Amino acid sequence: MKRSFWVAALLGAALAHADVYVLTDGDRITGKTVAKTGKAFGVQTAYGRLTIPAAKVARIVHDDGKEEVVTAVPTPEPTPTPAPPVQLILVITGKTFWYAWDKPPADTRLRFEVRLDEETAASYIDAKLDPDQLPGATVNAFGFGPDEAVGTGAAGVTLAPAEARPGRIVLKIELPLERAGERKLRLAYQANDATAEEPAWHDLAEGGISLTLKPDAPTFVQIRQDRGRMEYSGFPKKRMRNVETFRLEAKPE
Repeated sequence: MKRSFWVAALLGAALAHADVYVLTDGDRITGKTVAKTGKAFGVQTAYGRLTIPAAKVARIVHDDGKEEVVTAVPTPEPTPTPAPPVQLILVITGKTFWYAWDKPPADTRLRFEVRLDEETAASYIDAKLDPDQLPGATVNAFGFGPDEAVGTGAAGVTLAPAEARPGRIVLKIELPLERAGERKLRLAYQANDATAEEPAWHDLAEGGISLTLKPDAPTFVQIRQDRGRMEYSGFPKKRMRNVETFRLEAKPE
């Protein structure tokens, strides 16, 4: 027991002035440097002798306080903060757009399209029919509720769920930063002349406005809808008439 005690005491005394090896992964090893080559260090520690590859040593803090850099650890590049999206918020009030057919076509869906500079930014499709609205007719009254319209954004565009309340619809559209600036906004209700699998949408009613999309604050647009003289009538065959008089009056807030 006495011999083990003195060996431990002598070893502890020898390591009292030891070096501290700071490894590239942040770990630390304390010991006396007893060998050194270009590729490794021999270190006597309290638990035995270790061979530490030089590539794993970031720096050595010597017993006199001096630091020796062995392997430079690169400072990670800061993660750039993503640019905030450009927010376009459409607030729709007024009358609901609707369409009726005496004989339903292959596709009875209606689409609400949002264009910027004649490129589709977002679209909302309502496939839910509204039975018993007009006797003998197939009717689709466009609704933005969660069980009615499905929204789709173009590349880089994110759509929040539509906020639908009686008499007021809020559509929140997030656009890439490059869409900021002077833009031409066009809005249109559309019907499909072809099939659901290969649609051919055409405008039924449209409106628009020139605006400035702000990069640092939401851009609000108020849209007032009015049916004009639109109706489903005629004899002997009923059909939609004066659909073009449906107005989408847009103005910036």
